[in-house]
Amino acid sequence: MAKTNEALFPSQITDFNERITYALKQIEKDHKPLSLIDRYTRGLHTAPYVPRKANPEFKELVKRSIHNLIPLLVDAPTNALSVEGYRRPDVTGNPAEWRHWQRNRMDQRQALVHRAAIETGQSYASVTPSLLDPKVPEIRAYHPMRLFAGYDDPVFDAFPMYALYIENNTYSEKEPTRARFWDDQMVYDLVLGGKEPEIVTKRAHGLGVCPVIRFTPKMDLTGRVSGMVEGIIRYQDKLNQMYLSLLIAQHYTGFAIRTATGLSPVERVDEHGMPILDEDGQPTYVPPVLDPSTMLVSPSPETQFGQLPAAPTKDFLDAIELTVRHMCAVTETPPHYLLSGKLANLSADALAAAESAFQRKIDEIRNSFGESWELVLRLCALVSGDQTGYEVEDAQVQWADKGNRSLAQAVDAGLKLTQMAVPVDIVLTKIPGFSQQDVDLVRERLGEDLLTPQGQAALAKQDLSSAEQEQPDQAKSAAPITPGAKPKGSPRPKAASGPGRGAARPKGRVRADEPAA
Repeated sequence: MAKTNEALFPSQITDFNERITYALKQIEKDHKPLSLIDRYTRGLHTAPYVPRKANPEFKELVKRSIHNLIPLLVDAPTNALSVEGYRRPDVTGNPAEWRHWQRNRMDQRQALVHRAAIETGQSYASVTPSLLDPKVPEIRAYHPMRLFAGYDDPVFDAFPMYALYIENNTYSEKEPTRARFWDDQMVYDLVLGGKEPEIVTKRAHGLGVCPVIRFTPKMDLTGRVSGMVEGIIRYQDKLNQMYLSLLIAQHYTGFAIRTATGLSPVERVDEHGMPILDEDGQPTYVPPVLDPSTMLVSPSPETQFGQLPAAPTKDFLDAIELTVRHMCAVTETPPHYLLSGKLANLSADALAAAESAFQRKIDEIRNSFGESWELVLRLCALVSGDQTGYEVEDAQVQWADKGNRSLAQAVDAGLKLTQMAVPVDIVLTKIPGFSQQDVDLVRERLGEDLLTPQGQAALAKQDLSSAEQEQPDQAKSAAPITPGAKPKGSPRPKAASGPGRGAARPKGRVRADEPAA
């Protein structure tokens, strides 16, 4: 058996305690860079350069110079990712495992998984049988700062060999922490802090694989992952330094400075009118107050007034805008997401061109995240006892359409697709605002026959024959009437009798809901 410190791959470690020790070392190794990413995401940045003898006023400007754009850059791809359905080739509509998705509130929690993966480069989700009902799957999400998954081949393996999650990165004998360990057979609830991990409970999950799935937006062939935040930390530091320079320029030189020479000083006097002297016996003077509300007046004709213009700040603003554009270019974020005032009155084609790189990035992330969510839902089927649902490999998650297409454009394209005999339920998935629940409701009300191309053709033929039958009746009703003559074929109004009879209608008129003779 290879020792932990000599193992090159997690597959070389088979002992339970050695696996936990190796996983803890990897979590500790990754804690520093992941903690830095977490701090910058939350706005806890490294402060800009401050002179050693800076006064409190300058230090306050340093605090106000932090301008955190990282959350906005992370929100752009996160808001464009939303799973709204799951399709299997052997089931019409959403299969049974989609109910487990809804039961675990994954419509809201999926954003937490996506956000953590985009920020750091990876995140995790686990699927295990519930303690209350072993046929009901339980989905949980984890941040990579507290979970390590050991893969034999991190690029091509769908499931890890084992995984360890800890609730707190700092623990000791006095303050232990809870942990959870998965392998291909068991789930262990642990307590860490002593010399060896203490097993509190263990139970078999019966899935045959380690039920932990990794989400990564970008990974190379060596298994290395990369997130969005790590690559823009230096740009964020540069941006904070530029904002500090802007605040200094605005605070000290952003206003016009008024000057005066030859002013007659005003002596300080006490309550008796006697001058107040300083330590050297010299009279003291009241310093002039210079603010925007003060008017300077001098009785001396030799006094000269002047004004120094305010320093321009355009260069600082241009430098800040250039840095923001660099951050957008590095993260493939459309610039108008952050610089809304710079791009105005753009056509739909111009906006689509500005977002082309961003949409390609979203497609790449969807391909990666989609495979991970499919594994999650397949494990849900396996936990619930559906072996077929787990073995199906051509299932696919449905992503919500978050594009900038207008509803009119989508409907027009949908009408053209229906004319090409594309089923209605497939067309509705391309309409913005239509969820999978709406599509299932349309399928239920129309019926399966009317959703097929043959059913649509039969419906169109039926509508055409009904229109042809109505044309002769419309022609008769639209025949010209000679002045003074009775309309041909018009029924005589019959006098109604009995209580509640209606009023007699004028001759020569037919109600719209009454068939023509």
